[in-house]
Amino acid sequence: MPNVNKPVIPAEVADALVEARKHHNEADLFQPHAFDSHSEHYDGILGRWVYASDENLRDYFTALINGYERELTEEQRKHDALREAYFDLLGTEFASGINYALTTLGVAVSGVNAE
Repeated sequence: MPNVNKPVIPAEVADALVEARKHHNEADLFQPHAFDSHSEHYDGILGRWVYASDENLRDYFTALINGYERELTEEQRKHDALREAYFDLLGTEFASGINYALTTLGVAVSGVNAE
């Protein structure tokens, strides 16, 4: 299916949707009004997000039909920025310093000092 529109949804909502699929059949997911938006579980996360805006409601149904992309968490964005800076500096003393600092602090960044 070329040119399929896949919305980017928040990581928390993507996780909630995965959980909802474990507990509901696909037809139930097309009735988001049944989600308890006051709950702290997956149904609450979905219910609050879906009804926060018309765009979210549209993205929810589009995600059910076409699939979706996960929005990066703040930590993932920071790791990506650090990884990019590291590769720009690869082969320099700065890259060695970044690797040393991360390892010393016990911070693992995929592609820098962790697989």
